[in-house]
Amino acid sequence: MESQSFVVLGKGRTFCVNARVTCHYLEIVQIQTLVIKQTTIIMKKTLMTIIILWTVPVYGQSFEGTLSYISDFELAENMKKMGMTKEMLHDKMKQDGSYSDTIKISYKQGNYYILTNNNPKSWSIYKAETNKIYTMQDGDAADICTVTDASIDLQFTMTSKMPTIEKLDTTVIVGGVSCSIVRVKWKSGTYDYYYDPTKLTVDPALFSKHVYDGWADFLKISKALPVKIVKTTKGMMTVTMTLVTTKTEVIDEKLFSIPKLVPDKDLNLIKIANREVMRVKK
Repeated sequence: MESQSFVVLGKGRTFCVNARVTCHYLEIVQIQTLVIKQTTIIMKKTLMTIIILWTVPVYGQSFEGTLSYISDFELAENMKKMGMTKEMLHDKMKQDGSYSDTIKISYKQGNYYILTNNNPKSWSIYKAETNKIYTMQDGDAADICTVTDASIDLQFTMTSKMPTIEKLDTTVIVGGVSCSIVRVKWKSGTYDYYYDPTKLTVDPALFSKHVYDGWADFLKISKALPVKIVKTTKGMMTVTMTLVTTKTEVIDEKLFSIPKLVPDKDLNLIKIANREVMRVKK
């Protein structure tokens, strides 16, 4: 015979149950308790994951790849009154190799590489590690590199005044997309950066020391790379760069390699506050 157990129900009442049934019941209770504990742990982990995902900024994953822009310019009225035409300037720039209508910029973390279709070819490399921009070219000047200190704003060195930074209270359609505008204004002109806050996102901290061209201040507001840039120099011209293609890709670190450079006083007879021309050591 199986032994009997008595369960006290209260007020002197008892209920007799089979011992084996009681053991099964206790096992079920233990299993349910364990399931509840495990479920609670899983829910806590899931909730923590959700919190992390919501608190990490969307720009945590910065764009890596290449952006291609087309470039065009228009002369200011003052230049036209002086007899200069767009065609004349275009021909002159083509002759001296300074004309470019296509610009490709490759980004990888805090570095970028700019390639223009000048003739001879020229390119610039920004290294976050040094916070400097290195500009080089092919041809007769292949042994020269212009090094620009990106921590310096030229207007500030001359007037002790930094440019004003403003997000304009308007949006403009660029390539069928509504874009916001950040205006960087110097005494000599303005840069208007157009951007789509949902695309080409970057972590502005990667460029936090890049004062040159108002780049750090622009990214601090936009947290995204520009789809259009309009550069206006008062009394001279307006240059417009418009994004035409976007290619997300892994950029080779070798693209940002800088050759060995040595100082050369003869290349710096005219001093510019944020710039030094150096010789490429062969």
